Amino acid sequence: MAPRGSVPAEPSANNLGRSLDFVQLEFPVRDSKRFALALVMMLALPAYADSPANPFHRFFGEWTLKNDDWKQNWGNGNEAVKIPGHYTVSKPLNTNNSVLSIVDTPPKGHILWTWNPVKKTVQHLSSFGDLRIGVGEGTVDENGNLKLKVSFEGEAPGTYRLYSYTWLSDDEYELRSVQYDSHGKATGLFYGGNFVRKK
Repeated sequence: MAPRGSVPAEPSANNLGRSLDFVQLEFPVRDSKRFALALVMMLALPAYADSPANPFHRFFGEWTLKNDDWKQNWGNGNEAVKIPGHYTVSKPLNTNNSVLSIVDTPPKGHILWTWNPVKKTVQHLSSFGDLRIGVGEGTVDENGNLKLKVSFEGEAPGTYRLYSYTWLSDDEYELRSVQYDSHGKATGLFYGGNFVRKK
């Protein structure tokens, strides 16, 4: 130990060389590259953690018709019918931009919605029964309400349907589908009902 008040000796060239050798041993080039990569990944984690929620997340779960009630007009006038035991399950897929709904009540089918975060649009693709294939596009707002324009195989050429999915609470939404002709005039055909979450 140096006496009190003394000035520490300057490191010799040999000591300095040994110190540099120590640093090189502790941080070889390949390890410094790994450290830099790990640092970049750590800095990127908040970006992944803050990724936006799936815009369809409110639909996730199991659903049935409220009081089994369904309203429709398929060309025979307005009807109020009962559809007991309706069952729909909606699940996310392996991205944060989609949802698949499987309807297990005749006519059985499924609906796929995908969200384009660049164009801010929803793509619709559905299949029910043997022929009812639907293709369309629309929007979803910050509350999860959807508006879609969908054309169907099996319906009159040039016609399309406007769909609205409107949330009434976290456990209930209203579906309404209205058909329009090629000139944009309502044909009078429609269907819809309220869906409630199965407990």
